[in-house]
Amino acid sequence: MSRDLPSTVDALVVGGGVAGLSAATWLGRYQRSTLVIDAGQHRSRYTDHTHGLLGRDPISPHTLLAQARAGLDQYPHVILRDGTVAALERTEDGRFLATVDSMEITAQRIVLATGVRDQFPQIAGFEDHYGTDVYHCPACDGFDVRGQAVIVLGTGSHMPAYASEMLDWTDTVRVVTDTTDRAFAEDQRAALHEHGIEVVDGVAEALLGAPGALEGLRLTDGSLVEGTTVFFSYAHHPTNSLAAHLGCELDDEGHVVVNVCQLSSVEGVYAAGDITPGLQLVPIAIAQGVAAGVACATSLRGHGTTDQAPDPAPPTHRFTTE
Repeated sequence: MSRDLPSTVDALVVGGGVAGLSAATWLGRYQRSTLVIDAGQHRSRYTDHTHGLLGRDPISPHTLLAQARAGLDQYPHVILRDGTVAALERTEDGRFLATVDSMEITAQRIVLATGVRDQFPQIAGFEDHYGTDVYHCPACDGFDVRGQAVIVLGTGSHMPAYASEMLDWTDTVRVVTDTTDRAFAEDQRAALHEHGIEVVDGVAEALLGAPGALEGLRLTDGSLVEGTTVFFSYAHHPTNSLAAHLGCELDDEGHVVVNVCQLSSVEGVYAAGDITPGLQLVPIAIAQGVAAGVACATSLRGHGTTDQAPDPAPPTHRFTTE
């Protein structure tokens, strides 16, 4: 962590993925002193392509982030640093005290763009294939595997709906399920059978074939399941420890509840991207980052720390669930 950081900023953005960088871009355009701290744990870091982004479909997620980072260079009052926000507290005067690695920084506003962490299948070859012919998001990658034989891995009562989503792109879908999963009962099997989806009982052990040329899956009993693509869904854990500590309202799945301005239930704390409820897609995360950045910036009118801060004006509307 560089020591050339300001002790006070208008806005601290936690997370340097597309949502955080989008928020920082608009905070920069509103001339707000902004610090972005990026732990480098981007959800898309393993994938080859990002899809569905208007005018840039497909694009490497690494290229997308690199270009977004480079775009911040035109805003001299926006600072981007690699690091970790270890703690975040609300102070008596309504500001926020962040511990960034070993340094303390005060911010008037917070934008949380910390995303989620996917639970990966514990099978041999996963790291080599993930992002090439093993995916977690049907909406993101289903179109590019249309017509292929798809193997679906996962646990939980949501599996029939998740597996059925693949039928938008292919007729050949097989679900491999561990019979010890109590959530996968006869009604789950019936739902899959209704859609013509085969259920294979067993525990996945290893992926077969080279990355980009997947041949199938070997189970622990030695049997083989043929397929050229794997989709998995076990669990997605919102990275919400900072939000929870600040007292932000969370939904039943642990996402930060926000209003139309991406403002959480805690005044001065905004959230954007996969940490919030709803569809988890890159274009949506970017749009939410825009909304959070603009709302955060306009709420700071008359309270800026830069010489270019605009004159006072009414703040952004307070949190409402309506």
